[in-house]
Amino acid sequence: MINHFRVLGVKASASEDEIKKAYKRLSNKYHPDKLLGLSEDEKAAAAQTLHQVKQSYEVLSDPKAKAAFIKDFNNVIVTDPAAAMKELWDQFY
Repeated sequence: MINHFRVLGVKASASEDEIKKAYKRLSNKYHPDKLLGLSEDEKAAAAQTLHQVKQSYEVLSDPKAKAAFIKDFNNVIVTDPAAAMKELWDQFY
């Protein structure tokens, strides 16, 4: 399951404005027009990242989808405890 908060680089308690700013910053960073000097592999990776950024913004900008995502995300079984602890650490510090 994709952690949409991590994709956008915001905390779970982020406001709508913070989510929107993060989306604009990342979509500008990974936009194809900004990647003129990169190889095809790097452009493909950036396109994939841009797709994830758009998908995350669609979920987090819709209050119903955001609530459903948070509910589902809280019920996920943790398969990698080290990554989960790092994520928790990053949220609070």
